[in-house]
Amino acid sequence: ILLSFAVPAGPGYLGNLEVAGALVLGGGLGLASSVAAGAIVLYHGITASYALALGVLSFFLVGGRRRARAGGPRRIAVFHCGFTYSGGGERLVIEEVLGLRRRGYEVECYAPTVDATRCYPDLIGEVRVKTFLPQLPRWFPFREAAQMAATSVLMPLYAWRFRGVDAIVGCNQPSAWIAWWAARLMDVPYVVYLNQPNRLVYPRNIDRQTGWVSNADYRLLAAIVLRATRFVAWADRRSVQEADQLLVNGDYIGDIIRTTYRRAAIDCPAGCHVAATGFPLPAESRFGGGLTINGYPIRRPYVLLTNRHYPQKRFDLAIRAVLEVRKSQPRTQLVIPGPPTSHTDSLKTLVRELGLEDAVIFLGAITEDELQSLYEGAAVYVYPAPEEDFGMGVIESMSRGVPVVAWNQAGPTVTVAPGTGYLAEPLEVDDYAAGIAKLLASRSENQATGQRAFDWARRFDWERHIDILERAVLEVARAHEQISAEAATA
Repeated sequence: ILLSFAVPAGPGYLGNLEVAGALVLGGGLGLASSVAAGAIVLYHGITASYALALGVLSFFLVGGRRRARAGGPRRIAVFHCGFTYSGGGERLVIEEVLGLRRRGYEVECYAPTVDATRCYPDLIGEVRVKTFLPQLPRWFPFREAAQMAATSVLMPLYAWRFRGVDAIVGCNQPSAWIAWWAARLMDVPYVVYLNQPNRLVYPRNIDRQTGWVSNADYRLLAAIVLRATRFVAWADRRSVQEADQLLVNGDYIGDIIRTTYRRAAIDCPAGCHVAATGFPLPAESRFGGGLTINGYPIRRPYVLLTNRHYPQKRFDLAIRAVLEVRKSQPRTQLVIPGPPTSHTDSLKTLVRELGLEDAVIFLGAITEDELQSLYEGAAVYVYPAPEEDFGMGVIESMSRGVPVVAWNQAGPTVTVAPGTGYLAEPLEVDDYAAGIAKLLASRSENQATGQRAFDWARRFDWERHIDILERAVLEVARAHEQISAEAATA
């Protein structure tokens, strides 16, 4: 602009500035016309110099291709949609960041919004999550929605932060969209990891039936998306299709994602930490005695259900199954940890209606150590969500040698192998209850099933997940370096 416009038009432009200075500053402040005109010219000269300096700086921050880093790609940025609750997607990103760091990579994690008190408070501090933009105060209305929307829209203004990164991993939306922008503006390759298609654009049947939006912020975002569905669908599809690599959470949801986005994808299922030995615990430890958490006495054997208290998780089906199980196993308790949501009260109402106050225990928020203790001591783990893409609780329980009861559809068809638990006919509560009762009735069968589950869980060890992720990141980063080198010598 300075070379093509300001210099040729300089004489006339300065003359106009003198007139403007005489009229504005001279008339308003009583300055002499020559002083006023000079002040205006000086102001615009400083502004032009500032713009020129920023333009030159931008060539170094944004423009051009980067040189290959000595020693190969080492710096990775991982994007996630937010850390505001303790969900499977959040745990997956935490494990990815920590796993890559253990292998010597410089990994920084970014999200639009972070709440360390609600999202794995025992683990999130180690990740050291950074936000893309400064956080709004907690009293700000629709704070999380505003931060997510602003992060998605304003990416071009802060893309320079990722200039020195060798590769970006965008986990779910809007992280894939943000990574797409960074790739275009900063010449950085990116990998997209999807747990599922964008549910605002491609809702599941269970989402349509029960709804999945859990708070006012996400209801606001959903309302906005509904009014801009065409653009959001375009942005979602483009950012996924143009990724250098696409990773998906196992082959069940992977097939759905491949069909939805019409591109190839690599299966990279979530993982669990599997001990070398020691599980399952002896049957006597899981069928006798008890423990106390948050002041609630829990007697063994107990059935464990870990998941967020959302309608689409269908806790009501597990509660109704316990009513049937107690006809043959009257001491059985269903233990449900996790912070309450707006849906929790309706579940407690159902418990009272069925007369199961002694049989169903809502523990509230617990620590990571308490959660692992619950996994280890459970006799059976239940997973009643009918359309989940994967279900990390399933493999986490199996990594402790605990048999699983789930539905014979969706994610558990991948994670629950024959002999490691029981897959009931979809939504048939009596069949579901029969599977639980059978595993409680025979300690020897329960122990043998738990041993097979423990052995099967090794297929989902976190290190295998990190192997696939690392390989994808290195492939796209090295391919990008090669293209840059060829372009530099062309």
